[in-house]
Amino acid sequence: MAGKYTDRKAKTKESKTTTPDIAENPAAFTLPESLPCSEVDFPILLTRKYRANWQEILKEKTESDYIKSEVFTLLIPALEETLNKAKIWDALRIQKCFFNGIDHIVQCIWTNNPRHPERKSSNLHLFNMPWVRGTLMKHPRPYYPKSWLWPEEYAATLIQKTLRQYFVQREEDVQEMREFWRKLEVEPAIPEMDVNPYLSKKFASLHFCVSNSK
Repeated sequence: MAGKYTDRKAKTKESKTTTPDIAENPAAFTLPESLPCSEVDFPILLTRKYRANWQEILKEKTESDYIKSEVFTLLIPALEETLNKAKIWDALRIQKCFFNGIDHIVQCIWTNNPRHPERKSSNLHLFNMPWVRGTLMKHPRPYYPKSWLWPEEYAATLIQKTLRQYFVQREEDVQEMREFWRKLEVEPAIPEMDVNPYLSKKFASLHFCVSNSK
């Protein structure tokens, strides 16, 4: 026990002797001439709370605002005019029609383009526009069938006319009269017809067969 006690006293004496040495010889510390701003933490003073200004947000133009102001102002009148044209052509009831709604919309938008006001005075049809004619020369469209081109009343008149003509021409007296006029047209071109009775007989029978086949 006596030995331990003496060791503690020796340690306390050593510590007492070292503390005045540290106080007498302090460590040399100097501030650097400049510090980078990234290493300096500047204090931030919050003076006001930032809030969203909803009036400015509402006034900002978005994609929908651009569509309303730039696209719909041209597209909606073109659609209305196209619907009116479709009613005139009865395209809403007939499945296939000469009227093409997409072509008419393109024509309206191209003519009423605000960047080219001179187009309104010309008012060209779609197929008369230079760029359309160039495109159709490279990629031509197929011909429309007559059922698309003729109105319903005109088509009904032609069908009735053809049927009446067929039933009338089937009658024997009408066929005989038509045969007579055919002979008058062909005989002057063949001078041997009057001299050669065999040729005239052969021609009459042949021509009569052709007329019956028709």
